[in-house]
Amino acid sequence: MSYRFIAPATILASMLLAGCVESTGTGSTDTVTPPVTGGDLNSTAARACRAAIARETGLSESDVAVFDVVEAEAGVGVRATVAGADAPWSCQSSPSGKVAGVMYTGSEGTL
Repeated sequence: MSYRFIAPATILASMLLAGCVESTGTGSTDTVTPPVTGGDLNSTAARACRAAIARETGLSESDVAVFDVVEAEAGVGVRATVAGADAPWSCQSSPSGKVAGVMYTGSEGTL
């Protein structure tokens, strides 16, 4: 039998994050709403990603809620919830708002 070592910090982080979502609605169509985790949610990159995700999903920008913005040397990572989606969307942008791409982070079978 083969065992893989899982760092205690990884287990602890997983347990902590498991309690950080709010479910709205009932049944199998629940929408998971992650907590706001940081960054400038109204930055140029966040606004550009919100618009790009709305275009990609065919929804209005009011159906897209940015909850996390992480700035790094390589660019800005933005995560957002979308009305009706089971998982968040992810977007990469430059600080000036040039979007490099958007991606659904859940199962594509639920899109």
